[in-house]
Amino acid sequence: MTDSPCTRSDGDPRELPGFRRTYAPGRLTLGLGFPLRTRADGDEVGDPAVQARIAQAAEAGGVAALYARDIPLRVPSFGDVGQIYDPWVFLTHMAAHTSRIALGTAGIVLPVRHPLHVAKSAASLDRISGGRFLLGLASGDRPEEFRAFGLEQGERGERFRENLRVMTHALTTEMRGIRWSGGWMHSADVVPKPSAASVPTIMIGSCQQSVAYLAAHGDGWMTYPRDFDVQRRTVEQWREMVVAAAGGAGSDGAAAGGAGSDGGGGNEGGGNDGEVFKPFAQSLRIDLAENPDETASPIDFGFRIGRRRLVDHLEDLRGIGVNHVQLGLGACRRPVLEVIAELAEYVVPRFPALD
Repeated sequence: MTDSPCTRSDGDPRELPGFRRTYAPGRLTLGLGFPLRTRADGDEVGDPAVQARIAQAAEAGGVAALYARDIPLRVPSFGDVGQIYDPWVFLTHMAAHTSRIALGTAGIVLPVRHPLHVAKSAASLDRISGGRFLLGLASGDRPEEFRAFGLEQGERGERFRENLRVMTHALTTEMRGIRWSGGWMHSADVVPKPSAASVPTIMIGSCQQSVAYLAAHGDGWMTYPRDFDVQRRTVEQWREMVVAAAGGAGSDGAAAGGAGSDGGGGNEGGGNDGEVFKPFAQSLRIDLAENPDETASPIDFGFRIGRRRLVDHLEDLRGIGVNHVQLGLGACRRPVLEVIAELAEYVVPRFPALD
């Protein structure tokens, strides 16, 4: 790692505190998504100062990571305002009020953002948080946002690839020019540089790319809940693609060791027989029932479920190779601090943070 914010580091981003707290082979940890509030909470809970206190409770309870979404515009037809505050500013606020918990984006809508701005913001948050930042990247799904930014939604996959290439170049090089369809950087550089070779980069959703691309260019993948057997096959496909990517270059010729790679492989020694480890994560919305033995009943992207049955489900996910689950609490019918306290006492100890 480097102490100078203007000097590139050769350190492995997977050795940074945020990644190490959240991901390890054969382990499953838990995260929570902002805003930390439920249907039972009043509007005052959304205040950033209150959110910081709730984040501290999650950290004290052993939760591995907290995630902010990137919602550039409010789109009422989606029925979900989501993350009101800018994720970079909001997570910087959270970094100032926590000390150990990983802080991630899930994820930055890369096609609508300038890649040099993303590089600078990500490296800044990595530095400010002491290496706790996890850069989740997504392709976006709200047509109104693409129109507002003068972009074609159908081109988001291509723009994602180009912007990722530029962002990665800015993070991992010093004073080396780059030309792309949106600009030309020469005789200039983006600073700060990350505290490692790059910022740990987690692909969120499909990013309008193949699984092979995600495995080649990300340090991990967070996807959505699926039928159990389908998810098991998805994990197997991910592991196969990670191994394949470690043996050669990605589809556009970039090194296959993740977004922060400079020609190296993945997290060596992280799996069986020295195979590359890149974590598989998923989201899961829950409505935590008062009855700890209540069986699961479906809600959008998750379940209403009692804590004991939730533990059973998480153990099943760990058994098929899921490394991390981001829990969404917005559907819960009980106050958020009550839900977090129950999770911290009965669920998190079975899937603790790794530091």
